[in-house]
Order: sequence, then structure tokens, then C-alpha cells
Amino acid sequence: MKQDQIYTTSDYQEFIFFDGNAKIKASKVSKIMDSIKKYGLINPIVVNQNKEIIDGQHRFESCKALKLPIKYFVKNVENANLVELVRDINSVQKNWTNTDIGYAYSVHSDSKEHYQKYLKLIQLGVSHSTVLEACTYLSVGEEKIRGSYFDFRNGKLSIPNSVYEKVKSQILMLKNSAIEKKIWNRIYFIRALLKLKSVKDFNVYTFIENFTKFPHQWKNAYTVEENLKSILSVHNYKNRQKAKYYFE
Repeated sequence: MKQDQIYTTSDYQEFIFFDGNAKIKASKVSKIMDSIKKYGLINPIVVNQNKEIIDGQHRFESCKALKLPIKYFVKNVENANLVELVRDINSVQKNWTNTDIGYAYSVHSDSKEHYQKYLKLIQLGVSHSTVLEACTYLSVGEEKIRGSYFDFRNGKLSIPNSVYEKVKSQILMLKNSAIEKKIWNRIYFIRALLKLKSVKDFNVYTFIENFTKFPHQWKNAYTVEENLKSILSVHNYKNRQKAKYYFE
């Protein structure tokens, strides 16, 4: 089939969902269906030479549900470049979340085992930033890690098992504590807590225990420095061993 020529078919079985593309969202399909009912399918879907859908899987599902013909055009692309192309298309269009990108690389990259670990951490209910920064902070003295935002988005993420286990333990400890998620699931809180872990006389379990007993000691915090002060305030309350942090 010729590239860039628009074709039409009602045979939905011709098409294949690319394993690694973003998950289908029912709410998005519903919105697109409403649009197609009014205006028809304006933008054809894009497939590769094997009829794998590169762009437009929600439009495909919408047309299928409405029993309308599919308009599509073909883009020849090597399999090795397919995941990168799909990611780039969706990133530019802002259709993909970081979790979508992580899922794609967990299926189709040389670093897939590292992205699988990333997804397991995300599934604990924490943010993308929390995972990457916690991995970076807790990797000091460990095996080499590649956990920058650039590495993540370009298929180069690397999370050694020892770092993964540390981060998982840290998240579960906070998740099972009395500290509200809206407090601990913020990157500034995570940064502050990890800074304090190396401070003499600071004990994270003492902080969590004190927070459970004296939650009123916590003061709302929106920066790393404010979180440092609030964490210390809770930790040191009625505690003989006062932890001290010297602010720059």
C-alpha cells in the first residue's frame, strides 16, 4: 500500500493494537464518539505496514462502536523505531502520561525490566516525580542509576534492584503511616525527608511515631526548606534527642 494515501475500510479485523501504546480510556472514546457523530472522522488513523495502529486507537474504537468506516493512511516504519515514533506522536499531542511512556518502554525497550520496576512503584500510588527523585536520592553509594527525566523519556531508565527495594520500602512505610498522602506524596516532602535521613539523631520512625501522636505539630509546607522545618518540628517534639539541620 502507498504511504500517505488515505484508505477506507469497514473491516475492523484488519487492524492490530500496538502492544506498548497507551491504554484505551473509555471516557476519551465517549468524547470522540460525540464529535464523530456531529462531524464525522476528520483525522484518519495512522498505521504501519503491518496495520498496527500508530496514532488514533481511540478514534478507531469510536468508529468501531458507531459502526462507521475507518479512514486510515500507512506509514512505513521499522519495528525498532516503532515505540519511539508512537511515543513522540503522543508526547507532542500531550496524549501520553508518564505512565503511558513507562508502559511502552516496559514492553519494547532494552531497559524494559527497569521500566517494569518503575510501574510497580507507581502502582503504590505515588507520583512520577516521587519515584524518580527517590530512586536518585537513595542510589547514593549503590550501583549506577540512570533516573533523570531525560533518561526516563528516552528509554534509558536504570533502577538497580537494591535501589528499587529501598524506594519500595520507603513508600510503603509512608503509605502505611498516619501521615496524610497529600503531605508525603509531594516531591518537596520526599526531598526533605531524604536529606534528613543522613542527619545525626534523626530517626524516620521517631518522626512517624510522633506524627501519629502529635499531628498538630505539623505545619503546612510547600518548599523543601519548609518541609525540613515541619519534619524536624514533629520529630523533635517531646524528644530528648533533638535532630538539627543546618540550613544554607
